[in-house]
Amino acid sequence: MSPAAVAPQCFDYNGPMLRNGFAAVTFDAGNTLLAADPPPPVLYARVLSHLGREVTPEEVGPVFAEVWADAQRDARGGRDRYQAATGGERAWWGGFLREVLSHLDHDASWQEALERLYAAFTRPEAWKVFPEVEGVLDRLRKRGVLLAVISNWDTRLPRILDGLGLTSRFHTVAVSSLEGVEKPSPEIFHRVATRLGVQPGQVLHVGDSPREDYEGARSAGLEAVLIDRPGLFESSPYRRVANLTEVESIAAGPLDARS
Repeated sequence: MSPAAVAPQCFDYNGPMLRNGFAAVTFDAGNTLLAADPPPPVLYARVLSHLGREVTPEEVGPVFAEVWADAQRDARGGRDRYQAATGGERAWWGGFLREVLSHLDHDASWQEALERLYAAFTRPEAWKVFPEVEGVLDRLRKRGVLLAVISNWDTRLPRILDGLGLTSRFHTVAVSSLEGVEKPSPEIFHRVATRLGVQPGQVLHVGDSPREDYEGARSAGLEAVLIDRPGLFESSPYRRVANLTEVESIAAGPLDARS
């Protein structure tokens, strides 16, 4: 769907209004700014097939999604999940991988698979930036809008953002594994607002998770937009955009109250 095909929506806004729009826009990282390329099921299938019986991305995909959904439900939205795991982020990913292998009843060595997958997803070339991202960020910065990343990610994200040429476009980057707290906790949103020198109500947050991004931001006093590239939430009450180009007009503000 093109940006022009999405009609603007009005919605409740209880924070302070800015005559000239929002002072800052913050972004989630995964599936908002960038995505794995190839997708995780493809890379998992490739590694597991090399270490044991052959599996296809079609087999791995539903299992990966189920285990990831379980991990999301288990996350409490307070202390960062990677720091909370005994042994740190590698141990967390090891536990995740063992669950995937168990569901697949696969014979690969989880230790060897973990080393290969962890290394693969560390490389910036394993990720792609969505086509509109750089232009949107550059135009927002040119207008004087402060930009930041707020992401539930492990310590590899800064290296990935650097490798993709994105870091210099942001005034600050908050990564949960480095902050020690993750979305939807208000704390991580408040820290970023403080670093940017603005009030929470002057910030628009954009992300793909209804719980972590939309509800988390609003509970912290920020405004929020859900980026819904695959169109999964068409019948939801959230303010949605199909891509980041649509965020530019929203950020120009102020938002009208829903009648």
